Amino acid sequence: MNQEALQKVLIEMDNQLNKSRAELSMVNLQLDRINTNLNVITSTNKRLNQVNKPDEEVWQGIGKAFIANTTKNYLDELAKDEKEYKTTEKSLKIKQDYLQTTLEKTIDGMTKIVGGGEKK
Repeated sequence: MNQEALQKVLIEMDNQLNKSRAELSMVNLQLDRINTNLNVITSTNKRLNQVNKPDEEVWQGIGKAFIANTTKNYLDELAKDEKEYKTTEKSLKIKQDYLQTTLEKTIDGMTKIVGGGEKK
């Protein structure tokens, strides 16, 4: 392979590496937010079950407002939200694994090209 073609390949691989790193960073941030939300749901669920009866009214925050809701309905909504977050978390973990593998393979490929194909 000539120098110019080799340089183009390395530039392309470097672009892929930067893109994968940026995407992985975004996925990690999303996973952190989902974990925070899941922790809030778990904590809220635990406290409501300890303190309230199912037919008791609680105030549920909706944006800047609060609405009255029964404990049972609120817990049902929390369970639905938790299920959605867990589904999203599963998808993001798959994407995270893919991106980590892509990073490793790209770095290995660049190392082989720069190192002349020798394994270290």
